[in-house]
Amino acid sequence: MMWTLSKLLMCVCIWKITQCQGQGWVIKDHGCRTPDRDIGDCRPIMQCEPITNFMRTLLKRPLTKEVISYLNSHTCSYESSQVWVCCPPGPISFREKGDSDYANAEPPDVSQHRNYHLLPEECGYLDAGDRIRGGVNAKLNEFPWMALLSYKTERGPDFRCGGTIINERYILTAGHCLHNLNYPLLGVRVGEYNIQTKIDCELTRKNEQKCSEPVQDLVIEEILVHPGFNGTVIQNDIGLLRVSRMNLTVANVRPVCLPVDTARGTDLNGKQIIVTGWGADATGHTSMILQKVELPIVDLTECQNIYKAENRAKISIKQLCAGGRNRKDSCRGDSGGPMQTAAYINGDTRYVQQGVVSFGPAYCGLEGYPGVYTRVEFYMDWVLDIMKP
Repeated sequence: MMWTLSKLLMCVCIWKITQCQGQGWVIKDHGCRTPDRDIGDCRPIMQCEPITNFMRTLLKRPLTKEVISYLNSHTCSYESSQVWVCCPPGPISFREKGDSDYANAEPPDVSQHRNYHLLPEECGYLDAGDRIRGGVNAKLNEFPWMALLSYKTERGPDFRCGGTIINERYILTAGHCLHNLNYPLLGVRVGEYNIQTKIDCELTRKNEQKCSEPVQDLVIEEILVHPGFNGTVIQNDIGLLRVSRMNLTVANVRPVCLPVDTARGTDLNGKQIIVTGWGADATGHTSMILQKVELPIVDLTECQNIYKAENRAKISIKQLCAGGRNRKDSCRGDSGGPMQTAAYINGDTRYVQQGVVSFGPAYCGLEGYPGVYTRVEFYMDWVLDIMKP
């Protein structure tokens, strides 16, 4: 709460500094007109609920010159070191020019979408096991929604990206795994655990051998990249693959839950998330066995400042940041793979995919540089729009 109030006070201070440029000055006892041409009344800024509520939304986005100018244009008086504003009659709806990233601060509600039924109810079941203590091997069938995208290279077929099963015909992945590729896509593999073995097995606590079903190699029928994908600034980095029908009745091939209905709008600040994949491990080599790592969510403003300082990318509310711990992060080989959290759905604890691995620092797990993930819930309308039975 203190951080929220500090941010609000900072906004007020900026406003005071720039108030001499205001456009709406009137005698405060009279009516006034807001920048949006609504009739308002002139009152102290902290007594104007629409303004203070709008200022609180700035905690979720960068404080740009355009936002400051918009705030300043509400000024109607300045007396005894106190800013008075033309207070609008209702909530403020402000959209920055040329910036659609913050046009919708809330993720879409798709519960009534015509294709909602294409998302399976049976999804994301947890296989109870030991807690994660770093980048470690996952258990057999612990994350059965994992997929591997195969590419044609000079050395032969090679797995270069990950993805997740969301129903029997679709794989969710990153847009950059599907767009302007150096190597053509060959297919998708699901049900994999150890890339080196034909049949995956492990010993149980009772020292009994537990084996998985064979992998399923799927044919790609359609490649679907988000129309707003921009590989230069890395925005809208999400895509789908429609594949040949997979068998979801086996333990090693199951769909993950997506952030809809009661799982929508989860506050992830301060939470731990789980990233899974076969990407580079701490030695820089690709792991043959599926890995899992638990990482902390990084505050979005902090992440924006880190990447802004490096002139690398603009981080928006449609993205998530996590990690930044030395040698503990998602890596290039995990591109398109999932960031997931546990959630309580229909009486059970399930895994919900909150993010898609998008990009990060040049070196995996670099201290102070979090990985960046596409925030899935902001794209659920597009996902369902484009899916078909």
